[in-house]
Amino acid sequence: MDTGKQQRLNILTKDAKSKIINPFEKHNWQCVITNAVEDGEYLLIQLDKNNITYKIGFLYSSTTDNRVYKRLDSEVDLIIINGSFYHIESFAYGISTKVVESKNIQDYILEWNKSASNGKISSPNPQRPKTLFKEFNNRIQSENPINQIWSRIRQFKTKGLAEKLVIQRSQQLGITLSQDDIISKASGLAFCIQNGCDYFENAINQKTNQRIISLYYGAIAFASAEMLVSPNGAKSLQEVEDMTKFGHGLYTFDSLTENAFEGFVVGVLSNGFFKKWIEFLEYDVSEFPTKKPRKAQEIDLTNPYVTNLIDLFSRIPELEDLLGMLTENQENWLLFNYDMEANGLRYENRGATYLKITDKSCSKTVEDIAKLDLPLEQIEYIETDEPYLHFRALLNHPDHKYWHEIIKLHNSPFTATSYILPIFSSINDYRCIATVILYSLSILVRYRPSIWRSVVTGQYENYLALTEEFLFVYERLAPEQFLESLLGTKLHVVQSGSMLAVH
Repeated sequence: MDTGKQQRLNILTKDAKSKIINPFEKHNWQCVITNAVEDGEYLLIQLDKNNITYKIGFLYSSTTDNRVYKRLDSEVDLIIINGSFYHIESFAYGISTKVVESKNIQDYILEWNKSASNGKISSPNPQRPKTLFKEFNNRIQSENPINQIWSRIRQFKTKGLAEKLVIQRSQQLGITLSQDDIISKASGLAFCIQNGCDYFENAINQKTNQRIISLYYGAIAFASAEMLVSPNGAKSLQEVEDMTKFGHGLYTFDSLTENAFEGFVVGVLSNGFFKKWIEFLEYDVSEFPTKKPRKAQEIDLTNPYVTNLIDLFSRIPELEDLLGMLTENQENWLLFNYDMEANGLRYENRGATYLKITDKSCSKTVEDIAKLDLPLEQIEYIETDEPYLHFRALLNHPDHKYWHEIIKLHNSPFTATSYILPIFSSINDYRCIATVILYSLSILVRYRPSIWRSVVTGQYENYLALTEEFLFVYERLAPEQFLESLLGTKLHVVQSGSMLAVH
């Protein structure tokens, strides 16, 4: 076969799929290229639907020999030119079959669909297709998104909607729950949602010390709701209550340094509510200590399962400016971004992506980056005119198309998307870290009034601004994250009037 003719037929085949076959297949026509003819450079295409058959001749050019037109006149129902007419009357004469440009294909989709329909019913669609169950909407569009987020959460204070959510979550995972389990989980879920909403609503008008306690117990209520709504979580409110019989799962100890606030010690235990919640979230709890220290000499701050209050605050990216003014403690979060320069201009799924990692604290090393529980390699420093310290690393993600699908990133309307360095060896969920902070503050408020008084009015009063800013950020971010956990899906939160808004 002539090489030039073959190339043109290849082009024609490609265009036939996009201009004729794909549009007709969307209307349930079965389309087949029955022949590719070199002499005249055309394709024969057969379309079938509901026992109706049409044949099309698809020509490479309108300036085709008249003998080809006459040959097709007896073979097809329609002749289509790939492109525009050029002196068509000089070539397509002496035939009765219509000749049209490919841009007019929609006219024949309409006409031929009518001929293949059974009255008002289009065919063939003999079977009702499988349908997806209706899910609760995960899109939030509002000028003040937090109000709509709370509105969604409050829906599940009713047992009826709580039951529907429990069923939806089980269907998502293909898990069948008994009716008794559904009713039990829904009843507990509705109660926990009610409790959580009450605690958060009360916090709005409370003084800082009361506000801390309300928000902490609100967090516990929503964490309980997370476990109850999941088909793999607690089956009843009683089961959640049993988790608290061994306490909160956390402990505190007075500071080992002169700064009683910053150095306030916080640790995790292998029993109690926090451990159960973290285990439910699929974090490794196998090395959590079984008992808390009794004296200062037993505390080792290099142990990954013990930390202090300022180290916890250093993992809240929204507090960056205040932290810089109040303490020398370094920020413990990183910025991960696609490295356009290292990856090249073409984006494709290679199973590995070069990332630019920014450390705003300028304190981390390549060894610190290598210690992260992430599939990173080729880690190196990079020089740049931009501020802060920067690294480049290759992230392997062979089972995912996008690199950010395998990194747990913290999204916030207040700051850039961040990767929070984990506490207690592996935990980097914002709401979990925030709950540990609230627990620590609640202990100060209730059981260490001498330290808390110094925060309210005394030598540590600068930390009151830090605490109140944290509470403000938490009240905006935590409900959204808890709602995502309840729904089992990522929320899409957009401002009305923005480019992403639905108009």
